[in-house]
Amino acid sequence: MIIRDSREKLEKKAAEIISSSIKRIGADKERVLIAVPGGRSVSGIFNLLRSEDIDWKKVHIFIMDERFVPLDHKDSNYKLVYDGLIKHLFESEKIHPNNVHCFRYTGDIEADMKAYERELVSLSDRFDIVLLSSGDDGHVACLYPNHETFNSLNEYFLYTLSSPWPPAERITSSRKLIQKADTSVVLFFGENKRQAFQNYTDSNLKVEDCPIKIANEIKNVYVLVD
Repeated sequence: MIIRDSREKLEKKAAEIISSSIKRIGADKERVLIAVPGGRSVSGIFNLLRSEDIDWKKVHIFIMDERFVPLDHKDSNYKLVYDGLIKHLFESEKIHPNNVHCFRYTGDIEADMKAYERELVSLSDRFDIVLLSSGDDGHVACLYPNHETFNSLNEYFLYTLSSPWPPAERITSSRKLIQKADTSVVLFFGENKRQAFQNYTDSNLKVEDCPIKIANEIKNVYVLVD
């Protein structure tokens, strides 16, 4: 489903879709896992999610992809999510700290990645909801067009030392993990995403040429375009 509107209305729509999806999935499951990205496109949605009627005690939040930086670093995706949403949830005691799962980089990337993987697997083998924001080139998370990350067969997470977008060192959810989700909300916000959206809707382009097309492999897909 492709929805076109102003960014303000689409941010509200995204928050409503995520809220209703949490309720729907949570009606049949003990917990609901949601993976979220960093970036400019999602901050408004986080602000709106604060006031949605969500049972956050059932929700587990994961970071879709992350840089090899401390959690409080200006480039940390977790910091953006924390400042926009998690901090408020903590302060209002709506969510338990154990329900928030951030990637902690200690310098041993293999061990750190496996630790994050164990956190996920202890709860589920998949994310229920993924919030996906397209990059200018159609990348999603840290899965880049015709890049080693996209072609990885990893079940859960993988890392790269050669991201085309700086910084080069990143960890990301794998294609297999993203496509197992029940619901995805896909964002094309801003004039700089116009070409990415055109590539997304171009049936002649393969998914490896435009990784955001992975969203089409998910059961429930909402594409929001300003």
